[in-house]
Amino acid sequence: MVKTVFSDEVVLATDLKKRQRYWFDRARKTGGVTIVQGKVADLVLAPRQKVAETAQTAAYAVTAAQFLREVIALGRTPAESTVFPWLRDLDNEEQQEFLREFVDLFAHCSTSREWQPLEECLEDWQATAEAHRNPELMEAWRTRGRPEDYAPMDAPDAI
Repeated sequence: MVKTVFSDEVVLATDLKKRQRYWFDRARKTGGVTIVQGKVADLVLAPRQKVAETAQTAAYAVTAAQFLREVIALGRTPAESTVFPWLRDLDNEEQQEFLREFVDLFAHCSTSREWQPLEECLEDWQATAEAHRNPELMEAWRTRGRPEDYAPMDAPDAI
């Protein structure tokens, strides 16, 4: 079992009022200061970016957990997902490719704390699913021409 320990400095609300600058600097430097008012320690003074990153990580973790629960624990196919309902518009091979890419990117992004690759993956796959719902677009994509329909051309400034 992995334990997560949240540790920070603790300050009484009265001391925070008296030495605001000091405690603001400590919160920036250490990543957080817990504020105790009375006997309750339920507020944290923390850098905004750190809180935003933590919230974003938690949101992606919840999404991944819900999706993986559907697919693994409940034994549903990706097409039956309620987390990503657009997966039903992909064929079986694409669903499996999405599943592999999603798991790999989630693992990578959760350690790097850089979520843009996962966001782009989800956007790209959703756009692909939406394209499958447009028969005219799919037909145009499938019949984009044969190699003999195109004339060879030298690239300008090619080496």
